[in-house]
Amino acid sequence: MVYRIRNKGFNVWAPAVSPRAFTARKTKTSLEVSRHVTLQTHISRYAGMRLFHNYRRISRAWKQFLMGDKIAEQLAILTLKSHIARPFNYNAPIENSFYVGRTWADIWDRHYSLFASNQHPLQLDSYQNYNDFVKKLNCSDYANQCTEILESVDKLKEKRSKALETSEGETLSPEDITDIYIEVMAEYRNKHGLTGKSRDGAGEYVDYLETRRPFGATAQ
Repeated sequence: MVYRIRNKGFNVWAPAVSPRAFTARKTKTSLEVSRHVTLQTHISRYAGMRLFHNYRRISRAWKQFLMGDKIAEQLAILTLKSHIARPFNYNAPIENSFYVGRTWADIWDRHYSLFASNQHPLQLDSYQNYNDFVKKLNCSDYANQCTEILESVDKLKEKRSKALETSEGETLSPEDITDIYIEVMAEYRNKHGLTGKSRDGAGEYVDYLETRRPFGATAQ
């Protein structure tokens, strides 16, 4: 079987100094055995090719369920590539180890069956996030909330900017913008009754339906 990757630069993750680029050095045949330690390794390039091929297979199997939605396709590509490419981005060349690389490729072979049946957890999670995203785009209440927050931020920025010597080149720093956003969101939460806290006035956790009791205590 011949594996063909049309994107020729897909496996280019770092400059040539990356540990993925195995540079074969000149072999020394006359070594002092008492002073040198020899380590024999098995480097498998086939496992790395299987990983790239699995990305291609899984991405195609996933896209067939997205009905041509470009935003959903981009979300799927970013989600899939971030998981498969994580060891590459971390400069952890595990595919250079025969058993680890082969095991990793075998695992993604099993993942493919779930992607092909549209039941993989990554698919289900991305669908849920995308549905929430679309729901917010079509929600008038959410749009009004965003508009209210943006208007409050603009008003506070204008108020803070008046106190600056703009003729001297003074501008709002990133820290000032952060403080403005924090102040606006605090006012918004207080206005709409959103506490944003994990404890109530009595010091109890608000995410529990019953009062916490110490170990060994019985209910009264």
